[in-house]
Amino acid sequence: MKPKPKLADVGEDKAINTLIEVLGDSFNGGLLDKLDDAAALHLEGVTIIKVDGTSERASKYPWMGLDDLTYRVLAGSALDIIAKGGRPRYTLISLGMPKERTLEDIRLMGMGIREFAQRYGVRVLGGDFNASEEPLGVWIDVTMLGEARKLIRMRGAQAGDKVYVTSCLGRSAIPALMHYLSIKGEIPSSVKEWLRRPEVPLSFLRYVDEVKATTDISDGLRSVSRFLKLNSLSLTLSEELPICSDVVEFAEETGIEVEDVLRFMGEEYAIIYVCNRGSGCGNGFLLGQLTEGSAGKVLLNGKELLGGWDNFRGFTLNSTE
Repeated sequence: MKPKPKLADVGEDKAINTLIEVLGDSFNGGLLDKLDDAAALHLEGVTIIKVDGTSERASKYPWMGLDDLTYRVLAGSALDIIAKGGRPRYTLISLGMPKERTLEDIRLMGMGIREFAQRYGVRVLGGDFNASEEPLGVWIDVTMLGEARKLIRMRGAQAGDKVYVTSCLGRSAIPALMHYLSIKGEIPSSVKEWLRRPEVPLSFLRYVDEVKATTDISDGLRSVSRFLKLNSLSLTLSEELPICSDVVEFAEETGIEVEDVLRFMGEEYAIIYVCNRGSGCGNGFLLGQLTEGSAGKVLLNGKELLGGWDNFRGFTLNSTE
């Protein structure tokens, strides 16, 4: 078999044109040409801007492809915009590629970008290519813009408010539990598929008029604790927690406790929120109720639940500072 040419052999222009070809109609530079070194738009109303990024080494499981990596980073950026009441509209993407990689790697990354863009109606405006170094591998930075009719902040919750979440929870915890607690077994295929192609809760925007405070769950319990501290409240979790059925089944088979699932949650691609009193509060799952005192604490059966993720410390049992 003829060896695939490396990026060091074909050069940057060939890499750029290959990515543009893969993206197809998803790529649109706005008011400028696709090969211009910037993008231009006419924007009105409230514009939400999010920057996010990661590397292959930090975020790609061995059973994932580079298309999964790009899809997941875009999903995380979109979630942050949706959590603030915005609809993701545009994105610019900066890619770092080791020179020893091939055009096929670029095609895979482009396929993940294109699939997300087409699924959620996001236009790719352009971006940048950079040379990366091993062992970091591929890295990706995303800038995403969204449009909001109503901007929702983290602050605004009150004691007595019920807390809802846009989806069932726990799938992100399974790989972490297996690693940190040396749990034996196979990751369920449904969990793998969810981790490869997470669904962001675009339907949340249908009922933003009812919502008064919100945050995404990107760092597990640390995200929840930050939200609680900002509002000077604690959260008493519901007796019937919205844990995903495939997670419950995996926990029963391996002897994992519910509190461990919650402690090891990470990027759940979900939003927690509270609503105006008397509203229907959308179609979310009940997570618990807010109470006064012990700001920042998450309580399960009267005991504080600690866990979550830090970019520099990894999994931590410390609450937020």
